[in-house]
Amino acid sequence: MMKHIVLTAVIGLLMFSCQRTDLGNLEETLYVRNNGADMPAYVRGNGSSNTFILMVHGGPGGNGLEYRAGTYAEQLEEQYAMVYWDQRGQGMSQGKYADTEVTVAQMADDLRALIGVVKAHYGEDIRIFVLGHSWGGMLTAKFMVTGNNQNLIDGWIESNGAHDIPKLNRAAIKLFLEVGQSQVDAGNSVADWQAILTWAEAIDTNNISTEEGGEINEKGFEAEKLLTDDGVILEGEGGAFSLLGPTNPLTSFLSGNYTSQTIEAEVESTSLTAELSVITVPCLFLWGQYDFVVPPRLGIDAFEQVQAQDKELIIFERSGHSPMDNEPDAYVSAIEAFIGRN
Repeated sequence: MMKHIVLTAVIGLLMFSCQRTDLGNLEETLYVRNNGADMPAYVRGNGSSNTFILMVHGGPGGNGLEYRAGTYAEQLEEQYAMVYWDQRGQGMSQGKYADTEVTVAQMADDLRALIGVVKAHYGEDIRIFVLGHSWGGMLTAKFMVTGNNQNLIDGWIESNGAHDIPKLNRAAIKLFLEVGQSQVDAGNSVADWQAILTWAEAIDTNNISTEEGGEINEKGFEAEKLLTDDGVILEGEGGAFSLLGPTNPLTSFLSGNYTSQTIEAEVESTSLTAELSVITVPCLFLWGQYDFVVPPRLGIDAFEQVQAQDKELIIFERSGHSPMDNEPDAYVSAIEAFIGRN
């Protein structure tokens, strides 16, 4: 039976905690209350490992359990406890707060509160690794460069993370042009790629608008489908969204869409690359070679910027924006090796 536990974090202080001993096959829901938001965190997997991976989902506008799909999640849950968190204003989160409290900094503070709740419930001696994918990369990057937050965790895993949107947009146009020309030369989906090339060549990379940023995102998924159809990218396994789970898809969509619009202007202007040099805890960067949504240039720059003694960058040669779907076994192996040495 699934158990629901409510733990409250207010102004960074945990109000109470409780301990569990049946950790081998966790299926629990914790609730984090922080600055007006009540956010569920679905804990699944092997808690007896004493290692917890906090999954910070993409978006803004996604939800945690979207990432509990495919063999990569199954494999990770066999080894570790996975924490699928619904961020402020997304998934099944609730609360009462002003739009001015929907910011990247506030969501990074929500992540700090989540860590406190998980430690209060499962013990201060557990190991915690934070895994941010796509938008989750920006949120976790902001968490990592804020105060002493990085000292709360044992390692940061950024997967295709959008921690620098202005740089992302410029790098994406460059990638469209490079890969597009190579695909035309190879005779793959020539008409489609020529259309993408014509569009990309018309973008002024010194003055990319918010609207053009949205187009870059859309074209990125379009390009990835072309490469998948032509066998360059491996077919992703993905996973079906369960209507029987705790996430109501309509509620998640409506709240996530509103939150995405609320924070859009800040997200589009956020550039954290230069700040990453303060990071000294172990870091693992995982990217798909053909990620047009968040190009591997961001992973390369992040790897070069952080000052961690243990840092690694892995670029999956047959993946796009979600290497956990395209190359799940290699993706899991990289995480296992990273956690194993830290």
